Amino acid sequence: MFQLIAIGHGGPIKRPSESRRFSPEVVIIGAGVAGLTAARELAAAGVRVLVLEARDRLGGRVMTHHTADGPVELGAEFVHGAFREILGVVEEAGLRLREVGSRPGRTSGRGRRDVPNFFAAMDRLLALASAGAADESFQQLVDRVDVEPEIKGQALRLVEGYHAADPARISVQSLIRNTAADERPGAERQFRFADGYDSLIEAIFQRIDRNLCEVEQNAVVTAVEWRAKRVLLQTSAGREYTAPRVIITVPLGVLKAGGIRFTPALDGKEQALSTLEMGAVVRVSLCLSDEVWAAQEQLSADAFLFTGDPPFPVWWVSRPPPLPVVTGWAAGPNARALAARSEAERVRVAVDALPRVLGMDPMRLQKGLRGGFSHDWQADPFSRGAYSYAGVGGSSAGEELGAPLEGTIFFAGEATESDGQNGTVHGAIASARRVVKEALSN
Repeated sequence: MFQLIAIGHGGPIKRPSESRRFSPEVVIIGAGVAGLTAARELAAAGVRVLVLEARDRLGGRVMTHHTADGPVELGAEFVHGAFREILGVVEEAGLRLREVGSRPGRTSGRGRRDVPNFFAAMDRLLALASAGAADESFQQLVDRVDVEPEIKGQALRLVEGYHAADPARISVQSLIRNTAADERPGAERQFRFADGYDSLIEAIFQRIDRNLCEVEQNAVVTAVEWRAKRVLLQTSAGREYTAPRVIITVPLGVLKAGGIRFTPALDGKEQALSTLEMGAVVRVSLCLSDEVWAAQEQLSADAFLFTGDPPFPVWWVSRPPPLPVVTGWAAGPNARALAARSEAERVRVAVDALPRVLGMDPMRLQKGLRGGFSHDWQADPFSRGAYSYAGVGGSSAGEELGAPLEGTIFFAGEATESDGQNGTVHGAIASARRVVKEALSN
């Protein structure tokens, strides 16, 4: 019944080595949201672009599993905020969004008066820190302030679950920036793509001028040799590519792990890479039958359920009836506890946990289970984590990582955002637009 569908790409992808007349002015490493957005805008400016993608699909950490019942997200799911970076593409392409209400914890609405207000707890703690003061970890802040244990516990759960961060490592100053970004007009709104998040990827890809841009999948870049205005890229298959400029959009986890060897080394990037961290997340989505849905009373469409119980302390409805999908979310320590388990094992853990959450007979749920899906982003060699956060002293590290080198190497991706939009798809798009301006000015 279930089949993984690759993103369409409008015809066979050309290999540059087979296209003798194509000489790229810019090579982009990575065909996620940032890489494809940069490719589209550079090609629109008349620049010849080559995109090298390590995976056999487009989209990066946007990964939609299409089933006979509908889409199931394995990566990014929510559109966080009504911002033009995404809504502009949605309107241009006529994509379907479904608004699902405010972010969990901002309001006690949606039928559960006992929902903890995690964001209010965070606001209260951060109010005891000063913007611009010496940085410290969130755990250090929690340990030194005189606040009720319940408030501290809620804020710690937000840091671990929402930011996917280690409280002993995440920067308080970066959290202050994140909170300020959350106060922008429209930030409280939240959406899902009705036809799957990959519809955004397809919309961006289909609007790239294919006369000026070529894309190669299964191209794992392992080395970049460079000097001013010249780069030589090597892949694991032994292919070589040259261009005057390169844009790096691979996830932070790949850079931190040394997945690409740079010669000479990236001067000035070591500190940024050492203070930025990659968060850990495991999510499992369970496709249920109508019969199972009708038998439970804990969840309603678009609801969030906070149990606090490991390994999945948060559950929500990713797709409403008649063919509901319920997602269990484990981040931070809970995600690390599930490390190295197979997809089948992660699904089994979720199937065992959900009946306790819903207060129903486990056998009834198992009989009504239409499918279970998960992806291990920590073990994925092309992501090595879910999304970024800043460690102590690193509140500006994203900006430092994103700074170009000698007008030759440029950096984009959500981790290069230091304005509080790191860890988001719209932040990745914003970073791509920034890097296009930088590349064109050079």
